[in-house]
Amino acid sequence: MKISTLFATIRRGVLPIILAAVFLTACQQVVSIDLNKTNPQLVIEGIVTDQPGPYSVKLSKTGNYFAPSLTFPTVSNALVVVADNFGQTDTLKENVSGTYLSSTLSGAPGSMYTLYVSSEGKQYNATSSMPKKVLIDTLFSVVRNQSRGEGPGYDIYVTFKDPPELGNYYRINATSSEVIPTDSIDGRRYRLYTDKLTNGNEMMERIRAGRLVVTGDTITVELYSIDRAAYDYFNTLNDILMSDRAPTSLSPANPTSNISNGSLGHFSAYTIDTRKIVLK
Repeated sequence: MKISTLFATIRRGVLPIILAAVFLTACQQVVSIDLNKTNPQLVIEGIVTDQPGPYSVKLSKTGNYFAPSLTFPTVSNALVVVADNFGQTDTLKENVSGTYLSSTLSGAPGSMYTLYVSSEGKQYNATSSMPKKVLIDTLFSVVRNQSRGEGPGYDIYVTFKDPPELGNYYRINATSSEVIPTDSIDGRRYRLYTDKLTNGNEMMERIRAGRLVVTGDTITVELYSIDRAAYDYFNTLNDILMSDRAPTSLSPANPTSNISNGSLGHFSAYTIDTRKIVLK
């Protein structure tokens, strides 16, 4: 799943909501705040990778929580600049409404990137460090017996070597060549890993393919080496999405953002290693 698709799943829950209920013993009056009157907030989605550009920064606004069909207005005519710690500075140009693309910037492991956005009289900043690239060592599948005559199932394994330095963070993305729901891979939106307990070890992670993944499908696995801020963002985002399925879930909340001045979203610089496997 691309980073640009992540926010569509959470914008229904990214409004800064405060629920206040006062229960008076005598009259049982309930007082609440109208969620639809919450002021829209800016959402920034920005990435820089070690792959060839252009890189994108997308600007939009949050929508009403109870709207039957949410729309997220794009934000045009903003000043968007990305710079690194080696003197590269790129003023991004608006390609389509709300989407700004780089023209000269190149991503490199070990560099630090700073995002600057000026929109509607407000300024926003974020920084992200691109980690060293970690490569996938092996990618293989194991046939798993299915019940109820559904045919063979698959467990897909990806291995990679964690560097000796402590403080590495990863996200693994798995997709199928077929046009099938993402959760048919194994039901997990975000596969996040840290070397807190496995520093310097060979890592082996299992991806349990769902019933819609069949023999002959091509599975693409991407290993993202991310920084701590990106790990925290996706970790809290995953918690929010999982809790939203529970009947006792709390009011919608915001994932941890590394962008200043109250903006929602995230700016991330990361490396990508990709492997593919055909299921047999």
